[in-house]
Amino acid sequence: MIMGVPRPEYPRPTLVRDQWLNLNGPWLFEMDAEDQGLRSAWFSTGLPKPSPIVVPYPVESEASGIQQLVPADVVWYQRELEIPVDWQDRVVLRIGACDHWTRVFVNGQEVGQHRGGYAPIALDIAHALKPGVNRLVIRVQDSLSWTQPRGKQAGTTRWPIDYDSVTGIWQTVWVEPLPTVSIESTSFDYCCVSGELTYRVYFSGQIDGEQTLEISRNGVPVAKASVETGLRSEARFKVVIEDGELWSPAAPHLYDVSLKLVNHRTNEIDEVTSYLGLREVSVDNGELRLNGERLFLKGILDQGYFPGGWYTAMTDDDLRADVELTLAMGLNCARKHQKAEDPRYLYWADRLGLLVWAEMPSGKIFTTELIETLTGEWIELIKRDRAHPSVIAWVPFNESWGVWHQAERPEQRAFVEGVVGITKALDSSRPVVGNDGWEFSAGDLWTLHLYFENRDVATRLAELIEQPDSSVTDEYGGLKRVGALPGANIEGLPILLTECGGVGFGHYSEEDFSYGEIPQTEQAFETQIREIAAMIGAAPQLQGFVWTQLTDIQQEINGLLYFDRRPKLPLATLREIFDQLGHENAVFAKGG
Repeated sequence: MIMGVPRPEYPRPTLVRDQWLNLNGPWLFEMDAEDQGLRSAWFSTGLPKPSPIVVPYPVESEASGIQQLVPADVVWYQRELEIPVDWQDRVVLRIGACDHWTRVFVNGQEVGQHRGGYAPIALDIAHALKPGVNRLVIRVQDSLSWTQPRGKQAGTTRWPIDYDSVTGIWQTVWVEPLPTVSIESTSFDYCCVSGELTYRVYFSGQIDGEQTLEISRNGVPVAKASVETGLRSEARFKVVIEDGELWSPAAPHLYDVSLKLVNHRTNEIDEVTSYLGLREVSVDNGELRLNGERLFLKGILDQGYFPGGWYTAMTDDDLRADVELTLAMGLNCARKHQKAEDPRYLYWADRLGLLVWAEMPSGKIFTTELIETLTGEWIELIKRDRAHPSVIAWVPFNESWGVWHQAERPEQRAFVEGVVGITKALDSSRPVVGNDGWEFSAGDLWTLHLYFENRDVATRLAELIEQPDSSVTDEYGGLKRVGALPGANIEGLPILLTECGGVGFGHYSEEDFSYGEIPQTEQAFETQIREIAAMIGAAPQLQGFVWTQLTDIQQEINGLLYFDRRPKLPLATLREIFDQLGHENAVFAKGG
């Protein structure tokens, strides 16, 4: 039973305002199997036969109180909303994430729509509000179609690596009062050699005003600057921070940031607080580097599913615990796989020193709809997350999902390469992995998925380096998946093994799935992990790995932890295994 407001913490840690109202908690809910709610004007008259639901937990979760594993394609939410009397001007409703097509009504008036299940939603609602109690109604339409980005959610087909679906609201809902033009996001990049910090502030619209930036460390001012916005929708600062304390997994130093935007036309002021970590991610001389030092990535494939809340962690402490568990196993990175994770996870990664690969959930059928939705959401997610120092790489595609035929169909390859270009245009401070796993065509790292099919990894890597157009795998319908597409240049790129391991242990049902034979004892499980780790350690070509995976999830039993986060082996044992990897004295081989 959930007591009080669930997930009460401020949901957007890189952009915090004093005034806000959390709308999590009890709502009314109704499934609309016949899709009659619009025709019957439920948005105006109210839901006819509602049941209670707890927001922000998805419909399929136990915590929602609904726990309907196969909900109707259309569902409705409703609650009353009373705005504080001193919120006189602009009011914005924000939904962290809602899957998939969201339409919002206030007092019977539609105030906006959004397509996509992962990017945040922000809608101006002041024009539809009235004094006193207001009715807020949200209609959500989802489907099983693979023409929309859905990640690991089962659709019209269900692979052994897919899980139950996610429908509706699954991140915090809140409202906040804002000036006519407000601060909406930030980003930064830092040069370790010069100490120069480039800091950008992005606004909700063009503004003639003054933007002020103040940076401090432990209450001591470090830098302060102001710029005129010049009727633009963003402002840029360049400041030098001498002898800066760098952010890294070993020492995740953070600086406090205060931002103040003054509107010259209206005299309105917007003030927010944030933070930043001084760190530089680069690819130099064929090496992946953090703060100029060679980085060996020791990662975990983290799908981001949780007991009770399914796609939504029950508490903020659960998000923190996953970061802590990853670090306790001797790992330094989480590849958040096929899910754009709750920003609160990224907050704890920033605070505790865990590197993160941010990945766009895939669709699996190449259509105009997929192009539009994936590109639009990916842009919004980059804007949301590029202020997090823990995020060190962008991954828009995985294993050619949704672009299965890019080797033969130029429009699919153009899509991948176009999204890589857009990503670099939005953020040039991080590497981009265009298509993780195989069929490289564009990006900054050559990343491969190898599950050790009775051959040692060093030999297989050597073969791929010698002949990049040789097959990485043929498991997808017997189609050959090559390391790199014709004409793609992998010369000098760092090589990382971004899926490996996948050893299963435990038994739930006849549907249990893992990679390879499932060991029957804890000792056999440990032996297999050690054998694979030894193969990784014997491959001097590698500059990192990502182990599959953090936890068991439904039929997939290849977690290092059970779904309830109990370790399958002592954490100290896992740490001892992974601590041995890192190739401190190796000379890295590079692509090509």
